[in-house]
Amino acid sequence: MKRLLMALMASWLTISLPAHADWSANPDDKVQVKAEQAIAAFRERVPRTEMYFDQAYGFAVFPSITRVGFGFGGAYGKGIVIEGSATAGTTKYWQFTSGIQAGARNFGMIVFFKDKAALENYQESKTQFMGQAGIALGTLGAAGTPAYNDGVAVVTLTRFGVMGEFTISGARFSYKPIEAE
Repeated sequence: MKRLLMALMASWLTISLPAHADWSANPDDKVQVKAEQAIAAFRERVPRTEMYFDQAYGFAVFPSITRVGFGFGGAYGKGIVIEGSATAGTTKYWQFTSGIQAGARNFGMIVFFKDKAALENYQESKTQFMGQAGIALGTLGAAGTPAYNDGVAVVTLTRFGVMGEFTISGARFSYKPIEAE
């Protein structure tokens, strides 16, 4: 009887506790506040991201990346890296593109890390992506990988702009850990 009671108690705790604690922004940090708003927008406008938020070991949130291209192009954005329920560090994104492209757009991007190894590769600046095709018009446009690729899944959400492209690109991410207080 005692074992049954202990098993029921353990089952109840497992079911009633959340799979992971939700991260919340430091209200004094503008980038974190923007990241929190971006996460809410992704959850609302791209429902398929919910499974990534539930399953990911961590993720990098870029609330705003600006991209301009006409033959050659580039993009830049900054954000934060979240590991579990804590802010692990800050991150930046640079991209150079070449190909058939014209336009400008602003978008948010979340890079999900399936496990600790994928996050560590990102933190060591070993993660890069090449090649893309797409179209964005106004606020329409969401893109991303349909599943994890080498432990990483990327989802973007257009905020505004007009851009059509079929390009080859080089992207670079940098990571800086949060200083321990």
